[in-house]
Amino acid sequence: MASTRVRVKGVNGSWFTIAGPGEGDEGVHLGTDVQGLYDAPVKTIRHSHAFQKGATYGGKRFLERPVVFGVVIDGTEQGNWEFLDSEWRKAWDYDKETELWVEKGDSVRVLRLKLSEQPDFQPEGDPEVTQIERVVMTTVADDPFWYSEDDTDEYVWESATGSTNVQGSVLVSNPTDQEIWAKFVCKGSAGSIFTLPDFSWGNDKEERAVLDAQRVIELDPLVAADGDLIVDSDEATQQYFTTGNTPYYIRMKAVRFLYPIPPYTPPTEVPVFVRSAGAGAGVQVRLPRPWSRPWGLH
Repeated sequence: MASTRVRVKGVNGSWFTIAGPGEGDEGVHLGTDVQGLYDAPVKTIRHSHAFQKGATYGGKRFLERPVVFGVVIDGTEQGNWEFLDSEWRKAWDYDKETELWVEKGDSVRVLRLKLSEQPDFQPEGDPEVTQIERVVMTTVADDPFWYSEDDTDEYVWESATGSTNVQGSVLVSNPTDQEIWAKFVCKGSAGSIFTLPDFSWGNDKEERAVLDAQRVIELDPLVAADGDLIVDSDEATQQYFTTGNTPYYIRMKAVRFLYPIPPYTPPTEVPVFVRSAGAGAGVQVRLPRPWSRPWGLH
């Protein structure tokens, strides 16, 4: 069985292997009492009226993820504790994100952390003599999820010309335990009109979800200044962006994507359409891969 490897990619691009194969190659080892790495923190919401027995479930909210862990900085082999201590500290920041990588077999997941408090220096003697110290890191992940690499698929119309109405498809799926919001990149020319899927996937939160089982959204025609169009279906975003930084979202007149792809959705072909597309026009879909835990949940 392959060992789990834990690595840290610093804000300055430095790497530290702190557990597993290669542990301590940069003089830093993961200590004990690690807190906050497992399930993403959640607060459930419940309501009740004056005479209600019990409560009514009102949903859940994912919170920021506090992560506390210790490392042992060991300069006994390299012979320079102070240098190693400085290199480790330079990998962390309060404003920028350091990446914590957990690699287990073929699975690689990344959690992005910032310092939430100053590192706590805990030597057991004079580190100039022992060349060893312990540092406790108090950090936070503003986004509490672990991420594996995005999945992508695309469809390109090699010979579409003029006003031809062309249909293709892209493959979407969601193997994670969290809902995901698809991102689309639409590459066309002035006058190109894209239509993208916004299927409800059996959603039970929207009253119109049954009617939206095969919902699609026709986008406003591109103009020359737009460049490529990026659609982020996440309900928390503006959703429409262009590489030309045009106010495309205004032209969509408040028409928005509504539905995420549910957890454990198997690979499914969904349609994409374009009108007035030249050769090379197409659609790429990018699918984030958020996980509650650093491993498992497949």
